[in-house]
Amino acid sequence: MGCKRLLEDLNLYLDGELEQDLCQQLEEHLKGCDRCRIVLDTTRKTIDLFCENEPVELPADVSTRLHHALRARFQKPA
Repeated sequence: MGCKRLLEDLNLYLDGELEQDLCQQLEEHLKGCDRCRIVLDTTRKTIDLFCENEPVELPADVSTRLHHALRARFQKPA
């Protein structure tokens, strides 16, 4: 398994849904690839941080400005 394939299967791996043989290949790749271990560790930490925190409600004016900015940014040109 290469780095690209690992990245494609990372979500399934973290969710425990990756087929056993692919899981073994992924873990074998991780033993020799520092870059992929960093990606895996960072992704796990990000998920943990996200799951530990409660959502923060934005003030109405901030929410409105954010929605307007996003619409303007991603609106297709006519």
